[in-house]
This record gives sequence, C-alpha cells and structure tokens, in this order.
Amino acid sequence: MPKVMILDHILSDVIALEKVLEANGYEVCILTGPYGILAKFDYEKPDVLLFNPDMPNTDTDEILETIRSAPSMQQMIVILICDGDADAIESYCTQMQVHGYYLTGHGFDDIPSYIAHFFRPSAVPTQI
Repeated sequence: MPKVMILDHILSDVIALEKVLEANGYEVCILTGPYGILAKFDYEKPDVLLFNPDMPNTDTDEILETIRSAPSMQQMIVILICDGDADAIESYCTQMQVHGYYLTGHGFDDIPSYIAHFFRPSAVPTQI
C-alpha cells in the first residue's frame, strides 16, 4: 500500500484522516506545519501527500513548486484537501500541476478509494 503523508494544521481532520487511512491499510505519517517539510519528505518518502493549502503562515505556491522541482518528490501524488469552490480549486490544481483535490466537506470515508485511483491503470479522477 502507498505511504500517505498528511500535511494539515486542523488536528481533528488529521486524526480522522489517519484513522480512515490506517483502517484501509495505508501507512500514514503526519506533519502539522510546513517547518521541516523537506527533511520529513526525505525521511518518510511518502507516495502521496494530502495537503491542506489553507494552512496559516504557509506559502502554498512555494511548497508546491518545491515538490515539483525536487527530483526525489516528482513521482509523489499531491492531493489538496480543502473546502471551497470546486471550479476554482480545480483551476488552481491545473495551474500548479497538482494531481487532484478532495473536498473535506464530504467527510473522509471515501478518501482511501480516491487515493487508490492514482495507483490503478484506469482513468484518474481530479475531484471527489
């Protein structure tokens, strides 16, 4: 199973995500702030990053640019976990070359199957 890193400052969401993912066989690592992100990536080597782009004091564009440009992270699947206007989020994902997004207003029960789509040869959804 892929290793999933959760980067989010909302602890209740982190706990809920971790519980759902682990119950579905995913290995999970957590980061609740952007500090030390590169060292954490190098140490954990996640296959998937679930990233809340609305974290305070975080330059989302800079983090995504770092991920895109670092050779060791270019194969990582990046999924934004957020709420908001789906069209605007999808446009941002396209602009920043993010693989997809998951609207947290739906709860987290479907996120394991959403992540699994990225590891199947079939078509990959951009949202759920």
